Formats: sequence, structure tokens, C-alpha cells
Amino acid sequence: MEVSKILLDTSFLIRVLDPNDPDHANFRRYLEFFLRKSDIIYLSTIVAAEYGVMDSIHHLPLALSKIRILPFNLDHATKASEFGRASYDARRKGVVQVGKRVIIPNDTKLLAQAEVERVNLFIGRDDNCQAVHRFLKTSELVNFEYQDARIPFNEFTGELF
Repeated sequence: MEVSKILLDTSFLIRVLDPNDPDHANFRRYLEFFLRKSDIIYLSTIVAAEYGVMDSIHHLPLALSKIRILPFNLDHATKASEFGRASYDARRKGVVQVGKRVIIPNDTKLLAQAEVERVNLFIGRDDNCQAVHRFLKTSELVNFEYQDARIPFNEFTGELF
């Protein structure tokens, strides 16, 4: 799998930055790999805002050389509207099963940013976001992959240990 352009989800960053989280070591291995193997790692301003609800935005790894801040812009909004319409329609029809939270605010915005910026990989740990991505991918509305970071890092890379 190509990993030249990656977008990080809030769920990923929370675990990377919390050494007490049970997933921390696995998520750190992903981040270290991406820092070595990718060209660009995007950090959306949407993710920064979500992260800032629970901790200071200044704790985000903004100084890492490959991290690029990705502001939400009109192209992203246009794509998010398209994804939102499709996702709401699919949820009404029972095609997409997601929790009771609203779809459009952040999941579709982040997925739209990933598509518009032509990322190869979106990494997170969010079942609802993953369900929306799966629907959009099946509908051929997105071209990038979603990596569930709960999957052990060695399975992602194909390493034995």
C-alpha cells in the first residue's frame, strides 16, 4: 500500500499522544513508520479543533518535519456536501449503519479533505468514520484507503514480529 500522503484522524492522535492509552505503543509504531516512509502527513484544522476540546492544541506534533496543517477550504466543503448528501441518503435507506451522532460535521469533512488532497491513506480508530468511508469507497466516491489503527502494526506492514 502506498503511504506517500496520509491524513491523521483525531482518534489516532489522541492515542499517539497518550502514553497511558492501551493502544499507544501500536499507534506510535504507525506514526514512526509514516514519518520514515511518507512524503506528507496532513493534520486537518478540523482534527486540531477536535483534539483541542480535551487537550491543548499546542501538544500536537506540529513541529515534526512531515506534518502539514490542512485548513478546511471551499473545495473541501463542496466535496463534504456531496459526501453528506450521499451518506444521509444511505443512512435513511439502512445502507450505512452508524451511531446516532451526526454524520456531516466532521467525518465527511475529513474524508472530503482526504479525497480532494488525494491522500493515499486515512488513519484512525473510529467505527462510524470507517463505516462512512466504506460506503463512499463502495460507491466509488473516494479513492483512498482507511486504515484502522487498532490493527497491529506488524499486520499492516506484513512483518512477522
